[in-house]
Amino acid sequence: METFGQNPCKVRRPCENNDLNRATRASPLPPVTTICRPETGIGFNQTPSPPPISAKIVLMQHIYSTWRSEYIGRDKHNEGCAFCLALKEQDSPENLIFHRGETCFIILNLFPYTSGHLMVVPYTHTNQLSDLPAETLNEMMQLVQKAVRVLEEVYHPQGFNVGLNLGSAAGAGIAAHMHMHVVPRWQGDANFMSVIGQTRVMPEDLGLTYQRLSEAWQADSN
Repeated sequence: METFGQNPCKVRRPCENNDLNRATRASPLPPVTTICRPETGIGFNQTPSPPPISAKIVLMQHIYSTWRSEYIGRDKHNEGCAFCLALKEQDSPENLIFHRGETCFIILNLFPYTSGHLMVVPYTHTNQLSDLPAETLNEMMQLVQKAVRVLEEVYHPQGFNVGLNLGSAAGAGIAAHMHMHVVPRWQGDANFMSVIGQTRVMPEDLGLTYQRLSEAWQADSN
């Protein structure tokens, strides 16, 4: 601020009758501190410094999923179609297929989004929905309908995601062989572990999921 007189730190007060002073009195400004520079005697205003920001060290926590090492270290150049390879094996918790129909089969997702995450897959190796005949499309939806019913009996979810991801750009993990996902959902299952940590915590292993669903599937006669 401008200073005057013998005291360089004295602050000039505006005239009591001018408009600026009336506006100032109506909306008072926050207090400031006037400081003199010893070498010049010229005053300047200094606002209070903000308090220092304290830093807190948070240790990184680790969750180990060692069963994923086989998937991560697989030969990606010569792995073939996972669905077609599974069809060549005997149905068990190893190949994760627990039902074979006329034109489609049902297989558990090796890396499920939630417990009970399964897929309805046509035998035809194609990534084009238009390649599937009407009988295949009809059986796919019939199997999806039964899968939802069985999952409701076993897991009592609060909702489902059912759908196709056609092409890698749409999020298909096995883009060359189309498949329909059936994913049980619960309120809060997309918690901070999934959103921030990009990690899913599963309450049961695939072996137990396979046993529960295969038994329930056989028991459901509809």
